[in-house]
Amino acid sequence: MKWTTAVSKLADVAQGCEHANSLPAELNLFRAEEAWVFGALLGLQQDSEDPAFVRVAVVVDLPEDECALFSRPQAGEFWLNASGLAKSPVQVLFRSAQAPVWNHLVERPVRFWAREEGLDHEALLQLRNGDGEALRPEAPTDGELRERLDRDLRASLEALRRTTTDYDGKRWARANHKKLGDALADVALGLLSLQDARDALGANSLDA
Repeated sequence: MKWTTAVSKLADVAQGCEHANSLPAELNLFRAEEAWVFGALLGLQQDSEDPAFVRVAVVVDLPEDECALFSRPQAGEFWLNASGLAKSPVQVLFRSAQAPVWNHLVERPVRFWAREEGLDHEALLQLRNGDGEALRPEAPTDGELRERLDRDLRASLEALRRTTTDYDGKRWARANHKKLGDALADVALGLLSLQDARDALGANSLDA
């Protein structure tokens, strides 16, 4: 994907968030509050074949454990289809508005859309010029990162309990087992990613 094309996808994300938010509440179970970009698009201009080249965190008005890392909240699939992002070459992470958006993976992200303010055209222009680094916040201290990971881990552990119970309860039922298995795997992968990052800082937080 060309650099300019990749940056233009952020405008598509903003438009998708606004369209999904415009749907009646009975159709859309949550609202997007903000969208943040992280990863390669915050660096210097470069084209890429990486399918995860465009990575965004969409902040939604849901509790933390419903937005555990790599998981989709209830009606998340509907939201992705409604926003037009289901078939877009954009990796979307759902994050809760009740917690900071950043962690070890969403590293020093940059907000480019908000429900109240709309699309940040100046930020997109700076990103297009390959100057995203200037927009990024300062890196957290080890202590701040440790606290953030602990909080994210608690949310992921609660999501794993819920998703495992849901899978086990429907294991022998006439259900979409692939969908159930995918949801369980997503939550588990998120928890493992967080735990690996937490272990790298020292002390196993799940034993605390």
